[in-house]
Amino acid sequence: MALWREQRQAAAGPVSHAVGAGSRCIGKPGSTRTLDAPAPPLYTAVMPARHRNRPTAAARAPSLHPLERVVVVLADTDGPENLGSVARLCGNFGCALRLVRPNCAVDSRDALKMAHPCETSLQTAAQYPTVRAAVADLDLAVATSGKLRQAVAAEPLDVCRARLLMPAPPGRLGLLFGNERTGLGADDAALCPRLVRLPTPGEVDSLNLASAVAVALTLLCEAARGPVQARADEADRERLMAAMLRGARSRGGLDDDRLARLRPRLAELIDKMDVNAADIDVLAWLVG
Repeated sequence: MALWREQRQAAAGPVSHAVGAGSRCIGKPGSTRTLDAPAPPLYTAVMPARHRNRPTAAARAPSLHPLERVVVVLADTDGPENLGSVARLCGNFGCALRLVRPNCAVDSRDALKMAHPCETSLQTAAQYPTVRAAVADLDLAVATSGKLRQAVAAEPLDVCRARLLMPAPPGRLGLLFGNERTGLGADDAALCPRLVRLPTPGEVDSLNLASAVAVALTLLCEAARGPVQARADEADRERLMAAMLRGARSRGGLDDDRLARLRPRLAELIDKMDVNAADIDVLAWLVG
């Protein structure tokens, strides 16, 4: 108690001003400190200023690369919190964001709160009336689903398969995510050559929308750290197409009209292949 009094007196210090008219004295009789003079604090806490450490380009891990050629496409999103969270994830991973028919306002308080510090990216995200329009200029569109039969029957996406989803530069990859409750519609998924599901080894087989985006982007980010195995470009795929048509013609029984009708089906089949240029060489040799 005595020590506390000494600290209090030391903090207060001497008071030299006189008591003014109408002022009420406080403390011991004869004290000159009044209510007009605010009492000094008993102690002053010295706290370091809070600041956010922003790593420079040189300080970042050399193996980490922003996903600048990846576009996240959200279709029919209901929750503003999810919109905001995904906008921030796009800022974390360095990718773009597109919205299709959002069911909530992008400038709502909840959306902007979750998007911080990427509010501008959310407010300026391109909006499209249809999924077809949103993915039209992308080199490859990948639909994600944990409900559609084709996705559930396939093996979940992993780093090795994600590596072969990235088109060769400067091609862009689109990741399509559906509504939080109903998932991605079959018609919208059919617009994408590839349909994948994300790994959920636990008892619960569905992911929150923002969590699903985070998992998918993490897989792509890890894939980008490994050896470069860019997805075969359009020229390589056309080369495989020509080899397939030559092989079909050499077997006989197919005239030019039937080969022309076969071409779109072969193109769809080739688009579903996660192969690089070296894989195309082997396949073209086998079928041609």
